[in-house]
Amino acid sequence: MFTTARLVRSSVVAAIAAGALAVTLTGCSAGSSSAPAAAEKSASTSSSPSAPGMNTPVKAGSFEFTVLDVKDAGTTVGTAPLGKTAQGSYFQVDLKVANTGNSSQTFLADDVKLKDAAGKTYNADDTATLYASGDASTWVAAINPGNAVQGPVLFDVPTGTKPTTLLVADNAFTTGSPITIG
Repeated sequence: MFTTARLVRSSVVAAIAAGALAVTLTGCSAGSSSAPAAAEKSASTSSSPSAPGMNTPVKAGSFEFTVLDVKDAGTTVGTAPLGKTAQGSYFQVDLKVANTGNSSQTFLADDVKLKDAAGKTYNADDTATLYASGDASTWVAAINPGNAVQGPVLFDVPTGTKPTTLLVADNAFTTGSPITIG
């Protein structure tokens, strides 16, 4: 049989656990709001039939992305002993990422995806991206509000792949905003 003290203690433990869960879930989505981004994305989709293209800034959460150039980067990147060979070939996207938010945020190349005409999606190759960048800290350091970084992001794709779209996001929990690249 439960005593009043035991019932109160159980209620307090349950309340603390619920609070900790709420804080954890809120922390995972800190720095962006997917609801406004989704509304913004659907509004832009309905007003224009195609995604923005190269050299056109695209807002995604706290970041503004601009694709500066795209090219085939060959099958190897970096210099010995810090080099990497692709399974297929590397496709390079020169990207500028600006923080338009109110707090510092870290850009991760994993939050950028490449799509081809067949609808296949490719993840960025973090190691190749670091080796191709002249400054490894470009993609590792936090970006303060009002600041921007730029450099290459590499994707290991099958030889002959024709990428059409870059999906950019400020976190792993959103689908991303499209930028037409081909």
